[in-house]
Order: sequence, then structure tokens, then C-alpha cells
Amino acid sequence: MSNRAIVVGGGAWGLPAALQLQDRGWDVTLLERFEPGGPYASNGGSSRLWRLADTQVWRARAMLGTLAAMERLSERLGEPVFRRAGLLWRDDLSLPAVAEALTAIDQPVEQIEAERVAEAFPGLRPDGRDALFVEQGGVVHADRLLRGALAAFVAAGGDYRPRSRVVGIAPAERSVRVDLADGESIEGDQALVSAGPGTAELLPGLDLSLPLTPYIEQVVYLGDPRVSPPAPDLPGLVDCPIGDEPGIYAMPNGDAGYKVGLDHPLRRLHDGTLGDDLDREERPERTEVIRARVERDLTAITPRVLGAQVCTWTDSGDGDFVIGRTHPSVVLACGDSGEGFKYAAFMGEYLADLVEGGTGDAEFQQHWNPLRFGDMAPREGISAIGRH
Repeated sequence: MSNRAIVVGGGAWGLPAALQLQDRGWDVTLLERFEPGGPYASNGGSSRLWRLADTQVWRARAMLGTLAAMERLSERLGEPVFRRAGLLWRDDLSLPAVAEALTAIDQPVEQIEAERVAEAFPGLRPDGRDALFVEQGGVVHADRLLRGALAAFVAAGGDYRPRSRVVGIAPAERSVRVDLADGESIEGDQALVSAGPGTAELLPGLDLSLPLTPYIEQVVYLGDPRVSPPAPDLPGLVDCPIGDEPGIYAMPNGDAGYKVGLDHPLRRLHDGTLGDDLDREERPERTEVIRARVERDLTAITPRVLGAQVCTWTDSGDGDFVIGRTHPSVVLACGDSGEGFKYAAFMGEYLADLVEGGTGDAEFQQHWNPLRFGDMAPREGISAIGRH
């Protein structure tokens, strides 16, 4: 008789983990309040920036592990979920730490002097800061990953239930019960809770309180609609904050244009959880701020707005993921910190290992342990890129 797993949340972590468990012989029920790729989850859009660069060695090592995982997932789905495009990281404070972290994991990195940044990133306006160019940087094909993983999960016999809102989780020593808003309850041997911005409302059943803060974020697509593709195939970009001006992150996105986000959220979600806070309207003032930054700093891109998109991400009290076992029958994965899709393929395997009784990487779990916070309250501000 097969073990039964219940996966709560069909996003960037839950969906690949559900597929991995199904492939390993588990009977898996995947519960998704909306639908993968929808506007209310911690995802949206066809691409995500993948940057190996980080100021911490252990986090860079974790990110490096996602490369092989993306290759395995691409083979499983029959189409690539990652494209290498290179990455330029520009800053005045974090460059030594990023260079040291990349060197520590044996990855090449090129120092770019301030006056030469436009050679590595055509059209980038010099601002007196040096940069690093990372060959391994690229783009995760987010829509392709979600669509392909869901199709593969269903084809493998997985039980997919969209539009299923979970309202309670009741763990026991050797089993777990998941309660739905329509009154149905589902029993399983193990539950993986990967509910993104809706996590906080499920924690009372786990007798757990965590310092989580979900945010609304907006990105803008820019380029010239008269040409195809509308923007040149530039590398990814992390332009860290300078003075009081927030940083930006950006990436190529094919026919949609060049995708740019400001490293500053629009607002917090009401009451610290998804609940019924479903306003995903674009804010024209944010769109204009991003457009103006592109016009000033990214001169190879036509500063014409082709579209905008709003989605969510969830910060934790220290800015690191919250991943691990909370009960004999429950594994929790939340606090994506805006970086969930970078780890999607990796988390499919890592979380499946935890559900099956594995302990995970000792160094990663030291930073990701759900029980590490104590009485810590949600923090007031976020960690800007390069300042973590």
C-alpha cells in the first residue's frame, strides 16, 4: 500500500515537490486555492531571474545546486526550464562579498570597472560603481515549469484539486488531516504545507507562530512593439541600491519585452496573510518610476511600457527561507523571500526528501529551520538586494 501525501499549495515549491513524490511512488493529492500561475499566488509571468550571485557562501552553494536540479526537471518535462543569459551585478558595497562567495564555490566571475559596464551590459549608464559579470546567471521559464510540472503530475496519476481552499491542518503522530472550506477533510500520512502568502492562516493548526510578512510586488515589461522581440537579448541585471534610491532587478523576457522590477514592494498584504486580499491592480505611479529608471539607466531598451504585472512574495523575520519538519507528519515550506522560483526545481527534490524522512543539508537547515525564530516579531523593513 502506497503512502499518501497531501501537498497544500501548487506554486513554485509545492508543485515540483508533488510531482517528485508522485514519481517516487507516493499517492499525492495537490490542493491549490487558485490555479498555478494565477495572479494571487507567489508567481506570475513567464520568467524569473536566476542569479548565482549572493553575499553568503552557503546561499550561493544552495543556488548552485539548483542548476543540476533544473537539468533533471527539464529532462523530466521534455523541455528546458532554464536559459543561461549571464548576469551583471552592480554595487558599491557588496561586490567583495559576492566575489568571495562565487570563488568559494569554484564559479567564475569577472570584475567590470565602472567605465566598462556598457561593454558587459549594452546601454547601461555608468554611475561610478564597479560590477561583476556572472556567466551562470540566467532566466527560469516559470510558466513552462509550472505548466509542464502540472501536466506531468496529472499524467503520472496525481490527484490535482484546484480551487480548494484549505482552512485547517490537524497533525497526529502518524497521520495528518487537512480540512477544506467546503467541509471536506482529507487524511494522509504526510502533509507538505507550501501555501505561500496564505501560510500564516494555517499556522494555528500547527501550534506555530512565525514572523512572516507577505508583500505585493509589481514588475513592468518594456520595449519597442514595432520589432520582434521588442527588446534586445540582454543579460540579467541586479543594480543594487545607491544612496536612498532602491535597486532594480531585470531580465530578458522574449516577446513580452525586458522585465524590470523595483526592489521595493508596493504594500503589505492585509492582516499579514493572503486571506481575501485579492487586489492585484497595477499602480501607474510605480510603472512610471520603473519606466523612468529604464529611460535613464538602460538606454538600449525603448522606454515604452508594454505591460505590467502584480504578484506576491513573503518575507521571513531574517530574510531566509522557512523549511523543515514541524511535526512527525508535517513539513513546512514558506518565506520565499522573493526568491522562490530560483529554487523551484531544487525544492521539488529537497522537499520530497524531507517528506520521506530525510534531514536535509545540515548547513541549509541551520538557516531554514522553522523553529529558529522563538518570539521574533515580523520585521519592519526588507533586506535590499546586496544588503542581506
